[in-house]
Order: sequence, then structure tokens, then C-alpha cells
Amino acid sequence: MHVLRMGEVAFATNRFELFLDYGIRIKARSPAVQTFLVQLAGEGSYLPTEKAVAGKGYGSGVYDNEVGPEGGQVLVEETIKAIKELWPESAKK
Repeated sequence: MHVLRMGEVAFATNRFELFLDYGIRIKARSPAVQTFLVQLAGEGSYLPTEKAVAGKGYGSGVYDNEVGPEGGQVLVEETIKAIKELWPESAKK
């Protein structure tokens, strides 16, 4: 994972093909005016949500993934943490 700030825009990379929910969680909590997520930056695999695993949807099986929903939430939290470190002024609000 890498995070970069350019003006008021954040870029965050990860090695996964994220299910939509993860991207929404990250973008909704980002202090950046706009946040871009660059997926499949490295060895890639799906990163399913709990809902996808429960529904046995495409790309949610253990044979498709190296990381499950718990790891997906860790990725969300760590990405938000890294982005917020680039926006120290948002901590004052």
C-alpha cells in the first residue's frame, strides 16, 4: 500500500481488486477533496466483503482470494490512517 498527496487530492494504491464497499468506505472517510484508489498494484487477488462471502458471489470464494473480509477492513483502516497523516490540518477540525 502506498499513499500520495497532490494538493487536495489523495492517491492510494493496493494490490487487490476491491469490492465496491471498500472503496466507498475509504473515499467517504478521506479528508481529501478527491481520493483515487489504484487497485491491482502488484500481485492481485479479489478482496471480498462479508456480504459477498455470505452470498457466495463471484470472486468471493476461498479459492479466489488470499485475504478475507477481516483483512479488507484492516486495509480500509490503514489506508484512512495513512491518508489522514498527510492531512494534519484535518485533525484540527
